[in-house]
Amino acid sequence: MSINYLHPALLGLLALAGLPVLVHLLSRARPPVYRFSNTEFLRRVLRSTARIRRPKDWLLLALRSLALFALAAAFAWPVVTSNSASLPGEKSTVILLVDRSASMAAREGAGSRFDSACAQATRFLDQSKPDNANLIWIDAEPDAVFPEPGPNLTFLTDLLKQTQPKPEAGAQSAAFDLALRQLAKVGGHRELVIISDFQATAWRDFAPQLPSNIVVRTQRVATASPPNVAVSRLIPQPAEPVAGQDLTLLTRIQNFSAEAVRTQLTLDADGARQSQAIDLPAWGEAESAFVIRPANPGPMAISASIEADGFPADDAHFTVVQVRDSLRLALTAAPDSADGRILAKLATSLKWLEMATDPKNVRAADFHFISAWSGAAPADLRKSAQAGTTLIVRPAAACPLAAIRDLLKLPADPLDGPLALDASPAGWAAIPDETHPANQLFRSGDFGNPFAGNFRERVHLPAALASLPGIRPIATYTDGIPALLEGPTANASILLWNLPLDPAKTDWPTQGSFLPAIAEVLLRTRPRNTTEPAYSLPGSLLSWSSNDPAHAGAVTLLGPSSEPLALTESTTANGSQWQSKATAVPGIYRWQISGQPIAFTAVNFPDSESDLRPLETTPSFGKLDASNDSLVRQAALAQGLPLWPWLALAGILFLVLESLIHSRAR
Repeated sequence: MSINYLHPALLGLLALAGLPVLVHLLSRARPPVYRFSNTEFLRRVLRSTARIRRPKDWLLLALRSLALFALAAAFAWPVVTSNSASLPGEKSTVILLVDRSASMAAREGAGSRFDSACAQATRFLDQSKPDNANLIWIDAEPDAVFPEPGPNLTFLTDLLKQTQPKPEAGAQSAAFDLALRQLAKVGGHRELVIISDFQATAWRDFAPQLPSNIVVRTQRVATASPPNVAVSRLIPQPAEPVAGQDLTLLTRIQNFSAEAVRTQLTLDADGARQSQAIDLPAWGEAESAFVIRPANPGPMAISASIEADGFPADDAHFTVVQVRDSLRLALTAAPDSADGRILAKLATSLKWLEMATDPKNVRAADFHFISAWSGAAPADLRKSAQAGTTLIVRPAAACPLAAIRDLLKLPADPLDGPLALDASPAGWAAIPDETHPANQLFRSGDFGNPFAGNFRERVHLPAALASLPGIRPIATYTDGIPALLEGPTANASILLWNLPLDPAKTDWPTQGSFLPAIAEVLLRTRPRNTTEPAYSLPGSLLSWSSNDPAHAGAVTLLGPSSEPLALTESTTANGSQWQSKATAVPGIYRWQISGQPIAFTAVNFPDSESDLRPLETTPSFGKLDASNDSLVRQAALAQGLPLWPWLALAGILFLVLESLIHSRAR
């Protein structure tokens, strides 16, 4: 900071501070009258009445000098200014970066963080009165109020009083880039003012490169970390269930507070509701699972929500599940093979299973059954499983065991050779592994043994395969030879099938448990997608396309509260496209034709905004202002704080003290 004078020409009045000293030095005193008998008293009188003498009362002299000094300095109108203040006559430009991301809606005290930010910005503009200013919001799509900084401060202050925060994550980099581009086009004194809660998850790793000739001021409006509980995940497994089959919905709830919390979690699936009590440790999380059974194919809107808390924006999470009417099974087998005939009958009996014998449909299939596999191209088959197709491989006799190890990604064994064929008129029995999910339905014993029957032919697989890491047995023969093994990959399973289906070699297909056993194996090993489905982000524009000409002009969009939303319709190379005019907020949006829903879009609260803890210290970005002063104080210092009232008051106070001390001394 520095001190400037509005009337420096009057600084000469400071010389008046020496007047009391001169008066003390040069004033004459009336000599007292003494009766004396010798000349010694005359010498004393002459010394006391000399023209130049030393002062006797130093306190009175100091008070009189300070009083005159303070009063003289007051006439020069000194002001205190910060080092960042503009020079006299220099045009000033200010750009305000105000955070209106989701975390700014958190309430602290009587209002929200955003209310405090807007109040600070308003007072800063009123106090600093820059020649030109602009306002840029930090949200998902940062934009400036004016195309370039302008003098209309009243419009900016009115806008600050009317705007609300958005349920979006802030794009700090885009906001800073926009502000710096605008400041680069102007001259004079330039300031960048950032007002935010400086939420730790959003700002911790943000380090912009700012020009050295721009004054940067920061103001944090978060003083605490309000407690918050959020629903952060809702994952359907499988991602595309089949109508009439179980759908598991995994939820994750997080507690962003230092206290343990109990809350009620409610799942809503097309109006069907389930609830669970959830206990959350301090700064911890919990997972819960709901199981539903979709009755009809088509899109299903699902939400998971908790009891409302102090920050309700993230108390619900949404997803849209596409319920399928069937799963596709591709078959690679010799023409008119026994496996093909049995699987065709199986698909006829299971309404949700569709057979595809065209090799071109293998990639689009959910399952690929390879009968009498010779061991060819194991790496290619594994890639198919990794891409999302469950492989069911029944090895043929003489299939190299090394190819099976390669397919299942197992360690090679130099002793491996071709597989031998076992045959026995008496046959073998197969025992299910009760720990595998495919056998869960049969654990109670109500449905019997899923692999009941007599198996009279098999390939001789090493019993040790079932105990290798990553391999899960589904069924094992009574002598330890694997009957059905699962080797999972990232997105789908690889089943090593050692169970004959030919009626000449087994009576398993005639057993009552055969159909439910095959159904459970397929459903429990179908391609899995544990990633969260794709969602639209808050702040984006929603769109939907159709190549059906009959849909033109007939599509409508309903918002989370079933309110109709305005759309724009355009024609593209792939048909018609509809886009919302307003940006999306969290919730389920329903696309309709003639009042009937045709699609849903889920928009979820950004996870990064749920943790409301701010940075421990307000960032200065390595620039000028690292002060803890409020923006109003900073603006006042930039304008200059007048000192003359304080100097005048000090001068009067010194004179009063001098009078009191002088009157007591008499």
